[in-house]
Amino acid sequence: MSFPRTVLLFDPGAEPTSWNERMAPGEYAIHYSHSKDAAPTCTIVSSLAEAEQYAADQIALDPTLRCRIYDHRGFVGAPIRELSGKQYVAPSDITPRFRRWVGSILFFGGVLLTIIDWSTAFRLGWPAMVGTRMMLPGFTLLFIEAMIVLQAKRHPHGPHRESA
Repeated sequence: MSFPRTVLLFDPGAEPTSWNERMAPGEYAIHYSHSKDAAPTCTIVSSLAEAEQYAADQIALDPTLRCRIYDHRGFVGAPIRELSGKQYVAPSDITPRFRRWVGSILFFGGVLLTIIDWSTAFRLGWPAMVGTRMMLPGFTLLFIEAMIVLQAKRHPHGPHRESA
């Protein structure tokens, strides 16, 4: 196993400045979900096996970490491998639980308000107005969740994602 080297993702003092342009073909870079350093860095190793082992070791030290492995081409396409610690939570992802609960509350709450106003021959006005505006975002969340579930059933293994 060769000694891993850590480089800045963008180093204006280096030539070339981009991390992947400083790699040789056959080398692999491990990118982290969060950086405790002031500047974002990646770790470069000489083989895919070393990259997977190094990423697994880093995740063992910090189970909230996600490591993505790229080759010398950089961010061209999906990562070659993605390993996540058991406690890793993507900061910007909407969880399936959120989509199901909020989608259901908005959609069925909107239907209920519209039915209430309909039963009074639309004399109140506001329940149908609010209800119809709640149904669309609720339906959208439920539809997205249904598509994700169907896609997962069609392709159960996903794009090279693993948990450590």
